Amino acid sequence: MKRLLKFGTVGVFNTLITFASFTILYYLGLNYLVANVIGYCLGVLNSYYWNKRWVFQDNRKRASIFYKFIAVNVLTLGVQTLFLFLLVNKLGLQPVLANLVAIGASLFINYFLNAKWTFFQEQEQKAR
Repeated sequence: MKRLLKFGTVGVFNTLITFASFTILYYLGLNYLVANVIGYCLGVLNSYYWNKRWVFQDNRKRASIFYKFIAVNVLTLGVQTLFLFLLVNKLGLQPVLANLVAIGASLFINYFLNAKWTFFQEQEQKAR
């Protein structure tokens, strides 16, 4: 439960970075899907550092952790972007509101995959 709360805290900051970046870029005239990708990437930079060091306390310096983290976030970005597209183009939601909904929906996928795959070995070692 403690790890989930930490993940949530990091997630709030990632969401603020992602959402603020998206909103600024969108209102500057960038296509909402392009703004989503850029904003998400900015949030991922923050997320990797804090999830690795604080949430999952993983001190391994292997590139495989970084690659797994990126893979999880590319998948999450794909799901989020598809969800955003559907909310805007099929349900007619305004892109900024749709982005908030899409971010919220993608958080669960991201947490589960990072906890069960990206940082799994470190969790297993700490349990012993």
